[in-house]
Amino acid sequence: MTPYWQALYAPGVPGEIELEADSVVELFRRRVAERPDAPQLHYFGTTLDRAEVDRLSDAFAAGLERRGVGAGDRVAIALQNTPVCVLAVLAVWKLGGTVVPVNPMYKERELAHLLTDSGARVLVAHPAARGVVAALPAGSTPGHVLYSRDGALAADLTGPWPDDADDDVLAIFKEGGAPRAPASPGPDDAALLSYTSGTTGPAKGAINLHRNLAYQVGACRTWIGLGDGDSILTVAPLFHITGLAMHLALGLGGGLPLVLTYRFDARTAAALVERYRPTFTIGSITAFIALLAEPATRDHDLSSLTKVLSGGAPVPAATVRRFADEFGVYIHNAYGLTETTSAAVAVPLGTRAPVDETSGALAIGVPLPSVHVEIRGDDGRPLPPGEVGELAIGGPQVAAGYWNKPEQTRAAFPEGTLLSGDVGFMDTAGWVYLVDRKKDMIVAAGYKIWPREVEDVLYEHPAVREAAVVGVPDPYRGETVRAFVSLRPGATATETELRDFCRARLAVYKAPAQVLIEDDLPKSVTGKILRRELRDAPVEP
Repeated sequence: MTPYWQALYAPGVPGEIELEADSVVELFRRRVAERPDAPQLHYFGTTLDRAEVDRLSDAFAAGLERRGVGAGDRVAIALQNTPVCVLAVLAVWKLGGTVVPVNPMYKERELAHLLTDSGARVLVAHPAARGVVAALPAGSTPGHVLYSRDGALAADLTGPWPDDADDDVLAIFKEGGAPRAPASPGPDDAALLSYTSGTTGPAKGAINLHRNLAYQVGACRTWIGLGDGDSILTVAPLFHITGLAMHLALGLGGGLPLVLTYRFDARTAAALVERYRPTFTIGSITAFIALLAEPATRDHDLSSLTKVLSGGAPVPAATVRRFADEFGVYIHNAYGLTETTSAAVAVPLGTRAPVDETSGALAIGVPLPSVHVEIRGDDGRPLPPGEVGELAIGGPQVAAGYWNKPEQTRAAFPEGTLLSGDVGFMDTAGWVYLVDRKKDMIVAAGYKIWPREVEDVLYEHPAVREAAVVGVPDPYRGETVRAFVSLRPGATATETELRDFCRARLAVYKAPAQVLIEDDLPKSVTGKILRRELRDAPVEP
């Protein structure tokens, strides 16, 4: 039976997606064969065509192969949105390996966990990470660490190759060659281990398969109406599932040029839009808020950017209206998770999402082709339209589970369906609305933050007796991190000191924006600190 929400699809969008190929590698090889001279990467004045991307990623694959990387091996990549990041990902896939995307802002404890848990054989990072790598605990450093500078790699990728002792990747490109044992990954091979806090506990590696990414390429091209003449502005970071699936994979597999931004900055992004005329992007709503807030954007022509989506954090209806009024572009809401390899629900192109009259929430969209979404009650049974429960998502983009976590996989992926941990409802037409998040996850500017991780760092400070971390509304980031602490008897510490203590040990987006020192923290009769009371408590200005 045809799902009733498909009546909302744009004309020409099918109910099911047929995969063109098993992997992005195969899709990219087809695109190279079709038009080798077509532009693939634009990076601040340098353009690489498909054939050059193919050749350079072959050279990178050969360099990794010489360092022992083969089918099934994991390679961690901690880079911003640069050509080498794209080439590194493609190179790992060409060897049949698995990419472990890493936020370059991670400090020692965060990086050590990902490297140790994934068993990565190689880490590719910026030279600025040398200090972090040197401070890793014994046994967590991979066998090989390759450093790649950002500046030289714009103009130098096509040669002649400069001598640069601080850039291992340029040396690999200089050596050239191709892998002796190139791979054609199968649909059920792991393409990514994407670490996420998910619905419970510390970071876990979601196993995103090659067929998950191949589905996203086909579904997104169809849903968004992408074809010849379209290109992608990389607003989302390429170490995040949105950037990997809906920028990198979509660009390589869909034959769409990528306009690389290094790291999102509103002024720079506006200039790149005017220069390269990208037509599509997706990113956190904070990126679009930044474009609205930056006066310099009005000095650039953004009219090419006609296909815009936002996901990763709640999208205020007022921001969507303001962006449409200011730039003439409607931001289409989208929803997905690391465990769904990015998008699972989105607003059809050319359609404006309704706003729920009761909550004021903007609909996040309808299920994409081949995707099934239902709202489940506490007993696990489907609920009728209008009733609030947990979003359960099934379809070809759902990850295979969590790396080496069989119990958590069984709990979160019963019978292959993801229990999202997000609470919402679906109306009678098929529009999906988010109401709240299950448990205490914080989402700031699209990044998921687990409060316990921040609390553990605060507890390391010698003056801290108790700590509790909550997410509070923030007009720019969606949510921001607020910490409450009580001090040990006789100990002293300032709020600034505690905030700086966290910033030295955590990625900047995880560190509390506010630290409030209290005499005591509210607790239940069993002694459990009551986060909800802290979240709802008024704060003196």
